[in-house]
Amino acid sequence: KMPRMVLMDNVLRFKRFMKELSECIIFYHSDADGLCAAITFSKAMEKLGKEPCRAIALESYEIAKAKELSSGAKHLIFLDLSADAEMHVIKLLEKKANVLIIDHHKIYKDLNSKKTILIKPQMLSTIEPSSYAASKLCFDLCSGIVNMSEYSWIPSIGIIGDFGYAKWQSFVDEAAKKANISVEEMKEIASLIDAVKILAPERFAELFELFMLSDPKHILKHELNALREKLQRQLMHWKKEFYKSAEHFPEIELYFFHMKPSASIKSALIDIITKELPNKTVVIAEDLGERTIKFSARRQDFRVAMNELLENAVRGIPNASAGGHVPAAAGSVPREYFLNFKKNLLEQLKERYKQTR
Repeated sequence: KMPRMVLMDNVLRFKRFMKELSECIIFYHSDADGLCAAITFSKAMEKLGKEPCRAIALESYEIAKAKELSSGAKHLIFLDLSADAEMHVIKLLEKKANVLIIDHHKIYKDLNSKKTILIKPQMLSTIEPSSYAASKLCFDLCSGIVNMSEYSWIPSIGIIGDFGYAKWQSFVDEAAKKANISVEEMKEIASLIDAVKILAPERFAELFELFMLSDPKHILKHELNALREKLQRQLMHWKKEFYKSAEHFPEIELYFFHMKPSASIKSALIDIITKELPNKTVVIAEDLGERTIKFSARRQDFRVAMNELLENAVRGIPNASAGGHVPAAAGSVPREYFLNFKKNLLEQLKERYKQTR
């Protein structure tokens, strides 16, 4: 564990970073929490009278892309991305820029240095990191510099998108009241982000502009909302398929579902399933005909750590990756190694359940 003094020093360094911020690029995770973290950060910059940053959405496994996308920047910000798991990338970027990482996944490496500031909830709080959305962490840090209360609706949508409503209910309810919308409408905005990511990923960057320039009521009137209903229909179809075809391994409390949808729907689908099976391990593998097969895992009772389960299941497999939180994780594996991954996963769980008997 890092000394408390070092952790508080990071908050002071964050304030100095914000003061000196110029010629910057924000890399954010392409989901509701990542987007809302980027908007929150950008609104704080706006209040500080700073020139806006370029904002680039990345998948969790695309952090290395920052090397090609960061030329000319003096400050690089990673939000809701486990950049500390890619130490070689950050060390390379440090040669040309100062780096800030605000994230709520597990701590992979302490990358704090003269050029890099790493801030995660477990450094500052006893709240379970997966429940402390990156957008909320961003909001709390920025609120230490400028008054962000008028923008509390933004991290609230990130919180909802990352399953954190139960933990932050009073904050979200208060934010909804302040923004003159209902929590239900906030949920609709979170599902809009999901729908765009899944059904029109080429338009995901538009959401950043929409959120920066609009209030919640105008966001809900945007034509992209037509995608929400379309996504809902697809989710209902695949939910039926899951309950009809998923492999069930009762002795290790696992449901394993291999699907071949027309769009990348696994994350949205598994979020529905895990609400219905919170005390089971659910793994959904998605084959979109690409070189890699992607997968997601969920379990809400914290009895099995999904991030460690997937990380161990891909260990030793070339060009495979995995990571995330205790209740929610994801990864990918080259298709020729998919059966190896599945075998490793089953063995990991069997070994774990053998030990607990």
